[in-house]
Amino acid sequence: MKPKEYTQPKDFVQDEIDYLLAKCNFVNYEKDLFLLRATGSTIEEASEILDMPYDTVRKLSRKVNKKIRRVL
Repeated sequence: MKPKEYTQPKDFVQDEIDYLLAKCNFVNYEKDLFLLRATGSTIEEASEILDMPYDTVRKLSRKVNKKIRRVL
């Protein structure tokens, strides 16, 4: 069973996405994952696109969500 994700990037409007990209200091694959999720990709789809294991992308998603929560 997959854990519930509390902050979904796809819930943001474009201005918020731009703000978060500027303020969150995403590194490496974090920015790629954030943008994929902002366009509505699931973690499974992002895993395939980024060519990374699902668990790795899930952990990366948690890091991204944590950064978003700190900025907001």
